[in-house]
Amino acid sequence: MQVRHFFAALVLALGLGQFAQAEEPKQSDAQQETQQAPVAQEQAETPAPAADKPAAAADAPAAAATSAAVPAKADSAEPVDWLHSFFHEVKVTDVLLAVFAGLLVLLGRDLARRTRDAAAAAKDSATVAEKSARAAEEALIAAQRAFMFIREIKTYLHQDPQTGRFHWTIHPIWANSGNTPTRGLSINTSYRLLDAPLAKGYDFPASQEDAVSTIAGPRSMVEAAPGTLSAEDLAAVKEGKKFFYIWGWAEYHDIFEGTKKRVTRFCNQLIEVDGDPDAPVNEHHPLQMMFGFHGENNTAD
Repeated sequence: MQVRHFFAALVLALGLGQFAQAEEPKQSDAQQETQQAPVAQEQAETPAPAADKPAAAADAPAAAATSAAVPAKADSAEPVDWLHSFFHEVKVTDVLLAVFAGLLVLLGRDLARRTRDAAAAAKDSATVAEKSARAAEEALIAAQRAFMFIREIKTYLHQDPQTGRFHWTIHPIWANSGNTPTRGLSINTSYRLLDAPLAKGYDFPASQEDAVSTIAGPRSMVEAAPGTLSAEDLAAVKEGKKFFYIWGWAEYHDIFEGTKKRVTRFCNQLIEVDGDPDAPVNEHHPLQMMFGFHGENNTAD
């Protein structure tokens, strides 16, 4: 409620009070006329002296007429209008009390509105605080949780002492880039030497070997089960006659309660062989194998 509303109500109340005071003299005059009517009636009914009996007898019909006329006038008076009486009998204090009560009602409504607005604002603030807390928790988990990925693929040359032939072992290395350890880490790895490239939409089945169960500490590395590739197969890959793939996954939980199981999938292809696969590796006969990501089955969550 604004100040101008209060002053407008006060001016209205004062105006009604002045009107009531102006009507009070009129009511007093009317009451005096009513009081004088019985007095005139009593004078008319008083008997005249004995000396004037003939005159009194002559005036008897007039007095009787006068006496009969007064009650008739009282019986024919109209009832007082209650609305007119209400507005003429109202007092300034009554008007002020009514205005004050109206002001209290308006102030109560304004207070109720402000209370509702404050409650709505508090609810919105609580919602914002809850969202902020959730976002902060998610940011903390994302920054500190364990995250497994393929860091590199190492290769080692071996020579069979009985045949003198060479073969290579393949060792995928997983790394945990998070600041917390894994829980229930399981790694599955498959090796495939194929006559043709993998078709689009290949299902990448799991290895027939048992998955390796291990743990990866914060900022640490673990090695998956190795694979083997002969010198003849490596030469066929170099010539483009064979296609060598490695794929698999790592499943684990992080240390934060209520989070889902994490899964990282990968698929690498041997895309280049530099050197003679059937010769001993030394400074004169180096051999390098380069692996690259295949176009599918490389995801993490």
